[in-house]
Amino acid sequence: MRILLVIDGMHPRDGGPPAVVAGSAIALRGLGHAVTVLTTLQPGDEADVCSTWAAMRDAGVEMTFCAPVGLSHLLGLDRIDPAMRDAVAAADVVHVHGFWTPALLLAAKMAQRAGTPYFLSTHGLLDRRALTSSRSKWIKKRAALTFLGFRPVFRDASGVIFGSETEDAESWDPTPGMRKYYIPNGVDAAVGQRPATPGSRQKLAAIAPQFDQWDCSLLFYSRIHPEKGLDMLVKAFNAVALDFPGVGLLIAGIMKDEDYGARVASLVAQCPAPDRIVLTTRLTGPESHFVYSLCDIFVLPSHAEGFSVALTEALAHGLPSLITRYCHVPLVASEGAGVVVDPTPEAIEAGLRLLLALTDEELAAMGRNARALFDRRYTWARVAEQLSEAYGAAATAAGDSGRVRA
Repeated sequence: MRILLVIDGMHPRDGGPPAVVAGSAIALRGLGHAVTVLTTLQPGDEADVCSTWAAMRDAGVEMTFCAPVGLSHLLGLDRIDPAMRDAVAAADVVHVHGFWTPALLLAAKMAQRAGTPYFLSTHGLLDRRALTSSRSKWIKKRAALTFLGFRPVFRDASGVIFGSETEDAESWDPTPGMRKYYIPNGVDAAVGQRPATPGSRQKLAAIAPQFDQWDCSLLFYSRIHPEKGLDMLVKAFNAVALDFPGVGLLIAGIMKDEDYGARVASLVAQCPAPDRIVLTTRLTGPESHFVYSLCDIFVLPSHAEGFSVALTEALAHGLPSLITRYCHVPLVASEGAGVVVDPTPEAIEAGLRLLLALTDEELAAMGRNARALFDRRYTWARVAEQLSEAYGAAATAAGDSGRVRA
């Protein structure tokens, strides 16, 4: 099949979705499909994007750039970039990662008009709590559904992809009768199998020289944004720091909200053991994934989550994890790979105390369970099989199999 993956930005600053697109593209190419990634490109970003995702090019995945898309393009007031038009026209199946931005909605509508099967990945964007956290946000989303034609796009999609059934249960349905698939994100099976290099250790030491003094290290590796609940984690760590003198917290984040980042930094400054907490924005992107192999416990205290790439990477590295139930991976607890708590400072503190009281042997057993869970469910090879099956069924159902290339 000729598969087109569409995303509104592949720069590392865009967080987890670019990694999802790259991983799935490489794995689908490995199954023999012709795969193209279509992404908008901000001026000056091309070199960073190409170097970050060089593995896609090496695997034979084509990357096509188009200009940023605004409402004027969506409303037919400006000319559509030929790169987007041609890429959608050439595809047997289109998979749009997200939907709220004009570029993604436009690509979905183009596939819809052409009668080409298309899928929408939610990436947590339909989470009820996140949508209704701001009255203005909720009003804007409802207006977009009415005036920009979102409902038919959801209704006619060959599949709306959630990371899990638990994510779906916490999500809002824009229209009844959506065809739903539950397919998680993945990580390459080789992730977590190589130890950190001396150079990696030196890079971390330059940013956080106190790290080597910690007996046990907690890792937060995600966006610095209110949805990620980082303020709750810092409050919880401040409450346990004096009771566990050998424990440190490394916060490696992509800054997405400057005001929130300042609030978190203020909480970090209040830690009763300031030498045991580090907040940095200098460890981001694939080249910084070595931090997993240097840390002992992964923590993701999110208020809302789709299917976290960071958590999947932590499982691949065999890290015990402390997550909230809104991460939508209850298997972390049921498979003995960590602890799942409510998104409150008190619950996170209790989870930290539980994990930090475990023996080294008990934590090591949790880590083995984490890696075993990853191997069974979250490798890109397994995820690509599920995607390929869904794409093929949609193409057949659309009566399109005659023009699909094997």
